[in-house]
Amino acid sequence: MSVYGLAKYLEDQGFTVKIESDTLITIPHDNLPLYLAIEFRGNLVYMSIKHREDLREVLEEMRDSGEGVEEAVEEALGYLTNASLKARLWIEQRGLTPVFDLRRGSIEIYEILEDVLEEAED
Repeated sequence: MSVYGLAKYLEDQGFTVKIESDTLITIPHDNLPLYLAIEFRGNLVYMSIKHREDLREVLEEMRDSGEGVEEAVEEALGYLTNASLKARLWIEQRGLTPVFDLRRGSIEIYEILEDVLEEAED
């Protein structure tokens, strides 16, 4: 029930939510293959930022077309972080404990971004 309640709350807040299972929901970003994963494990609710395998290719295409790759990544991470903060409010109000692991995923994404930008300089 918690997954469905949180999903409805986040949808009401304007986020697109995908229910993956009875314990996992994801919030995808509209323009980049990034998403916030929210997983329920008992009283703990884990939140992490993840990316699909095609992130590098998408960023390379954006770079090659002259789009602002860094700005797009910053905007996407901000959007997903905002979603995590909205989720945190809902989670804490229900006596559950949110566990944030956003940094690890963000670091991976920034490393991919850095590689993509360095390739353009070569």
